[in-house]
Amino acid sequence: MEKSYVKKTMFINQTNIKKALKILNVKTEKEAVNRTLEIVVEENAIIAIHNELGGAGELEKVYK
Repeated sequence: MEKSYVKKTMFINQTNIKKALKILNVKTEKEAVNRTLEIVVEENAIIAIHNELGGAGELEKVYK
């Protein structure tokens, strides 16, 4: 899937940004935000496939 980027101006919780920088081991806020969004999208795809396959067992959402 091709990545496309758009410029956004928004208010984001700075405390969470600092935590994400450390957790994700990235250097910039931009990297932290983009990686976090990628994780959410990937997690959603995993849950959808799990449910399509019958949903046996439970999946724990790591990033809530």
